[in-house]
Amino acid sequence: MYNRTSHISPNYANSPDDTIHVALAVYDPSGTYSQHAGVVMASIFENTQSRVLIHLLHDDTLTPANKQNFIRTAEKYSQGIEFHNLTDYKASFQGRSTQEAEQYFTIGALFRLSLPYVTDLSKIIYLDCDILVNLDINELWNIDLEGNCFAGVVDGSVSKSTFWTPDYIRRILNHDKLSSYINSGVLVMNLEKLRQGDNLINASTEWLKVHYYTAPYPDQDFINSLFYGRIKLLDGRFNRHMNLDGDLSGTIIHTIWSKPWRRIADTQCDKLYWRMFLKSAWGENIPAYDLALKLFAVADLSAQRKSFFDRHLERILRTLWVTITFRNSREIIRLIIADTLHKIRLRVKRS
Repeated sequence: MYNRTSHISPNYANSPDDTIHVALAVYDPSGTYSQHAGVVMASIFENTQSRVLIHLLHDDTLTPANKQNFIRTAEKYSQGIEFHNLTDYKASFQGRSTQEAEQYFTIGALFRLSLPYVTDLSKIIYLDCDILVNLDINELWNIDLEGNCFAGVVDGSVSKSTFWTPDYIRRILNHDKLSSYINSGVLVMNLEKLRQGDNLINASTEWLKVHYYTAPYPDQDFINSLFYGRIKLLDGRFNRHMNLDGDLSGTIIHTIWSKPWRRIADTQCDKLYWRMFLKSAWGENIPAYDLALKLFAVADLSAQRKSFFDRHLERILRTLWVTITFRNSREIIRLIIADTLHKIRLRVKRS
């Protein structure tokens, strides 16, 4: 049912027991999502000296080119990656068909529930692909789970004092406790403990049948509902929901509100994402011209209305300049900026 292939650096040969295991899930029908997982990998490797083995959970939507980029990113840092093809795993969720499910969430969000069964590890760190790691991942790995099944950070988007909002009603119906409702984007999973209970795949299928209309975040709601009292709460710096300026050191940043690849908000988070992009195989050899066009495409996505241009155009251009000028192509980038600025102003006049 599961196909596994590994690409592990020779530095694993002598001391495999001290390896940190991190799982990422990629469901990529458009072929563009893998890049973000690559950025997560680069951010881990840049900040961690220990051996790290990435467990990439994927299906047949992973393209050969993206697979090679994952391998290249791991090899660049003398780290390892193991691919787990879970194509057949999708069919095991019978509570909703794949077509119905994709209207509400990405199937890849449920891949993490397979981890107790596709590995023989005792624990693993799971990260969403809109994460930036800006600390030594050892800090998270070495946390004592104290016998709990999961460890995570309380979801900062949920207010304990908010009553009768859709979120509140949904979580009460699902038997969740707001004070300990965690965000599932950063998890430490006690795989050994999870294997001792009901099969997660079967349990989640049955749970989703009952909570079809009240679980828009199925894996997160499922974990909080069925594992209440068996989740260790972590310090907020391990899953910091923000896109604002400020000191990002010693944190794991979750770009939950503003994805750097969808808009340019001129934040430290944006700049960190693009720096890590350039460290990954997707960005390490990208020509300056293509990089500038890529960033301008993001800026264009950010600018949906004329009012946005009026208020933020210069800030966008300044952000692009700061992000990419160290690529030794100032003159090319200057010309692109001038040409794009002219086109944008013409479009604003016509709008």
